[in-house]
Amino acid sequence: MSGLLPWCRWEFGRRIEMNGVIVYIICERLLKAVVLVGGGIVLLVVAAHTDLGNLAEQAQDQLELGGGTSLWRRLFEQVLAKFGTHADPIAVGAILYGLLEAGEAVGLLLRRRWAEYLVLLATVAFLPLEVDEVLRYPSALKAIALTANIAIVVYLIWRKRLFIERAGSTGPAGA
Repeated sequence: MSGLLPWCRWEFGRRIEMNGVIVYIICERLLKAVVLVGGGIVLLVVAAHTDLGNLAEQAQDQLELGGGTSLWRRLFEQVLAKFGTHADPIAVGAILYGLLEAGEAVGLLLRRRWAEYLVLLATVAFLPLEVDEVLRYPSALKAIALTANIAIVVYLIWRKRLFIERAGSTGPAGA
């Protein structure tokens, strides 16, 4: 345990190399951050002036999304049932997740090693939900998003060697 703190200082203080995959991850995270934060703000404004239940049903019908009982729909319905049609918690959640995505992108832009770990953990956390959604209601867009996220995880673990002891690397003194 005494060697963990020096290792963490050494590992998280290192700078990462910038390449095409990291640039792709930065762009993807920034785009998601803008959409989530913007969507959360719009949701807060719209929720103050409309009935969101009706609005969501109309949008679903117009976009032909189909009702179904997907995991996301059940989750959304449970949240709405708990908080009523008051969308503030959902909007705040979207904004917070958007800020997490922005933090990942900024960390990668600054070439910080901790950002790679953050991207990995945040991506892995949602993979079970994505797999469930693709299996229940397959679509090309969902499959592409899932494939991209799996590729990011594989790249970060294998190529960047996260969580893997590096042969010949000079670790922190005394660790």
